[in-house]
Amino acid sequence: MKCISGKLSLIMCGMVLSLPALAEKEGTLYLNPAVGYHMYGSELNLEDSAALVIGGEYVISPKFGAEVSYLYGNSDIDGSSIDVDNSQYTLDGLYYTPEMGNWQPFVNAGVGHGKFDAGSGDSKETQLNVGVGSRYHFNDKWSARLQAKMINSLDDERWDSLITAGISYAFGGEPKPTPIIVLLDGDGDAILDENDQCPATPSGVYVDDRGCALDRDNDGISDYLDQCPDSESIENIDENGCAIVLEQPESIKLEVHFANNSAEIPDTAKSEIKNVADLMTQFLGATVEIEGHSDASGNAEYNKALSQRRANAVRDILISEYGIDDSRVSAVGYGQDQPIASNKTKEGRLANRRVMAEINYK
Repeated sequence: MKCISGKLSLIMCGMVLSLPALAEKEGTLYLNPAVGYHMYGSELNLEDSAALVIGGEYVISPKFGAEVSYLYGNSDIDGSSIDVDNSQYTLDGLYYTPEMGNWQPFVNAGVGHGKFDAGSGDSKETQLNVGVGSRYHFNDKWSARLQAKMINSLDDERWDSLITAGISYAFGGEPKPTPIIVLLDGDGDAILDENDQCPATPSGVYVDDRGCALDRDNDGISDYLDQCPDSESIENIDENGCAIVLEQPESIKLEVHFANNSAEIPDTAKSEIKNVADLMTQFLGATVEIEGHSDASGNAEYNKALSQRRANAVRDILISEYGIDDSRVSAVGYGQDQPIASNKTKEGRLANRRVMAEINYK
């Protein structure tokens, strides 16, 4: 092929490597007039010659297109003055590669029909071609187009080459309207719904960058619902965000009715002791003194020891069954020294046989 194939291959590779461009618009129709230089394979015995090309290119999508073209050239047979008219009709598929700047490169492959007419006779052949090219956009309508092709004759297994350059004009292919993107903020808090973790915040409520109502005391109650928005503690608060004021009784009388001359706690008294344990659990800084008292029946020294055993029995239950730390619970037996009723009656003596829990809050 007169060393043409190697040179053309370098040109084609160079075009692919150096050409980048604007994306093609779907529906655009280009009119592609061009001039070219046709280089024939040595088997044909024709001199290389200029050519005129006219084509119509349709952009199917931003990646694919199709082109129909007609080529005319006039050449001489090698070593003679006999003219040969060359005409070719071609249908090509185009693939538009990624663009850079104003350049839109492409590759092509197609099929065609060629006719060589020497006056005294003609020959026809079926052709396949592959190539590369690029379009440089001056604006939306006008562009320059370069292309290089390798053309194969299926009839005599010959390879020809063609280089063209031309000016193109575009019809149609108006860009599609840019879709309007609606950014939603359903609760009007200036945080878009797609980022809003609390999308139903009432109107007018101050929110943080997550779209959630402010809670400056971090008690879990939003400021607009919080009747005590500056609570110092987040523990023991009610549904309004306010601290629950717990009653702090200084003493609790335990309804523990001991049998006469006994320190055994009846099962019916366990709920009374649990009340003390619950209070100690609520107020972790509190301590309790369990006071044991007796009536005046019998020996005073014995009664004092008996009241101590009764107080110790209550203390032991608070520690062993309810887990109250032993450092928080003490027990003292006062015997018959602090009566609250007369020891002359049965009822009075029963009232005096009592256990009291004296609470101290730190």
